Amino acid sequence: WAHIALHADDQLRQKMAWSLSQIVAVGLPGSGTVFNEETEHYLAFYDMFTNHAFGNYLDLMKEFSFNVIMGGWLSFKGNTALQYNIEEEGKDSFPDENFAREIMQLFSLGLYQMNIDGSMIL
Repeated sequence: WAHIALHADDQLRQKMAWSLSQIVAVGLPGSGTVFNEETEHYLAFYDMFTNHAFGNYLDLMKEFSFNVIMGGWLSFKGNTALQYNIEEEGKDSFPDENFAREIMQLFSLGLYQMNIDGSMIL
């Protein structure tokens, strides 16, 4: 990875991919979420940033939202709908809404409304 990032002909793409990977972070060892022996998944996750370096952020969000690494980190892997829980399991437990909240809060809208100059709307 380091050799490609430092010596590839597409330096701007590599820098954009690195920047995007810092914005869309997933669990790392020591954070409580460790993906042992899933190196290939991490490589595919990083490749998304390289592929979408000059693209639309919405397209990138759609792709990383359904990645297996993000599925584990945002706890939507194995999540079921309320109707499924009622019909199949006989319980009315509500689905985990962490995924939707995290996507909106961390990767798109943020916590606060902002003015065009970056100051918070009070």
